[in-house]
Amino acid sequence: MSTQDRLTYLLGQALQRVATAAELQELSTLIREDASGAVTQQVESRLLQELPDNTADGYDVAYWDDVAGRILAADRPEQAEVAPRVTPLRRLRWMPAAAAAVVLLAVGAYWLWKPAAPPPAAIAATPVQKDVAPGGNKAVLTLADGTELPLDSAASGALAQQGNTNILQPAGGQLVYNSSGNATVLQYNTLRTPRGGQFQVTLPDGTKVWLNAESALKYPVAFNGAVRQVELTGEAYFEVARHAAMPFKVTVRTGQQNDSMEVAVLGTQFNIMAYADEAVVKTTLLEGAVKVSSHGNSRQLAPGQGAQLDKQQDQLTFQPQANTEEAVAWKNGLMQLEGKDIASVMRMIARWYNVEVVFTAPVAAHFHGIIPRNVPVSQVLKILEMTGEVHFEIRDRQIIVSP
Repeated sequence: MSTQDRLTYLLGQALQRVATAAELQELSTLIREDASGAVTQQVESRLLQELPDNTADGYDVAYWDDVAGRILAADRPEQAEVAPRVTPLRRLRWMPAAAAAVVLLAVGAYWLWKPAAPPPAAIAATPVQKDVAPGGNKAVLTLADGTELPLDSAASGALAQQGNTNILQPAGGQLVYNSSGNATVLQYNTLRTPRGGQFQVTLPDGTKVWLNAESALKYPVAFNGAVRQVELTGEAYFEVARHAAMPFKVTVRTGQQNDSMEVAVLGTQFNIMAYADEAVVKTTLLEGAVKVSSHGNSRQLAPGQGAQLDKQQDQLTFQPQANTEEAVAWKNGLMQLEGKDIASVMRMIARWYNVEVVFTAPVAAHFHGIIPRNVPVSQVLKILEMTGEVHFEIRDRQIIVSP
């Protein structure tokens, strides 16, 4: 029997709830050792065919709980007496493909296993560690005169007036600029998100910008002249209002001293990731067209394409098929880990959870899958530990990483 036929058989046994412990263990091993991705694709295809449709979210929670629980239990025979179960993070409305995660142990970032009962008295209890909550809607708005206004999800109403522009904060972590006329004097505001923060702003021209954690956007309170010019550090997603007579340009601060990159558009949707502690600056286009330029080199992008600037080599490269889902996962409340190494993942976690990361030794681990951003950091770390390649310890706002 071929590996593919064997996988089909084992998956069928699991879905019909008749698989033996040995068969579940074999299925678990096949999935975890899937280096090419072929096994993952077959699993996802089969599960999507089997999706129950008797709930509003598109699948039967109890059904997948049972299947996932038995597979995860098979992967941890030493914990059999604890009777582990799987609990989905039900606060999200899952996309259909999420059902595949119930059997992807190294890729199964939608699921957490936890004991249904306390461990036997003979097993020493793990000390309770202080957890860290996920980030949220918070930022600081710096007005043209230097006044700083702290922002969060709670406040709403009128914040300030800059020239002919009123600044409003609707509920839900947003800023809106309403301009009643052209500005006679160009004034700039800056919106900054801290570690553990995110915020959205609607600029005077109607352009919407989502700022990720540890980012800043500098922009005029009213656009006039030939160009709509803004400046970005960190990461942001743009939905640019179309205005053919006034192009929209983003000056991207790369983190290198006095260095920058420019993205010019007319009306489009794109994401820019330009953190100072990342080796590259990524621009990913979802709709429309943009031109990415750096030190005389430029690239015109079409939807689904990307450009990547290597800051060390000062080299701009073209990506004909960019991973658009990965680029905007953060905006959609997710952390997508496709092929990321442990260092990249921990930088992402450090920014969103506002924690310090300390490595006790080199860790050779890469991750795949998707983790929601609205869960405590301990749950994220448990998911990563399921690969068997890394261990974490939380000490206040410090995460210790060990092989």
